[in-house]
Amino acid sequence: MAIKLYYFENRAGDIQLPPNDEVYFTLCPPGYDRREANTLDEVDKLQRRLQQQTRDRHEREAEHDEALIAESKATVMSNLIQRAASSATTAYERDFIKCYLQLREEKRAEYRKRFACDTAFLEMRENDRPRNAEEQLGESL
Repeated sequence: MAIKLYYFENRAGDIQLPPNDEVYFTLCPPGYDRREANTLDEVDKLQRRLQQQTRDRHEREAEHDEALIAESKATVMSNLIQRAASSATTAYERDFIKCYLQLREEKRAEYRKRFACDTAFLEMRENDRPRNAEEQLGESL
């Protein structure tokens, strides 16, 4: 059985898949060339490229999001530090602000670790393939 997986690729190497299986009726997007993968090896390479393209896009989006909110976080932190340094602030409020800022940094590091772990788990799950005949058959030889 022949494999024919059609996709579109531009000069920068960005890949788009057609919206449906009727690729002959799908117009090629401007600036893209119609390509096809005909073997399992070519399909696997295409899948790896698509996954890397998706990872790169997500990293760029995350960096953009962090840059957008970094200024507001800095403003909030500055306001809290000024509040803690104020003579009108009680000792209880100073301790609360200090603990809040410390906890906030600890949580941020924890969430980053959790995100990396979840991403690694999904990648391992995607690439979980039998390594030998016993695993493939599901029984001892």
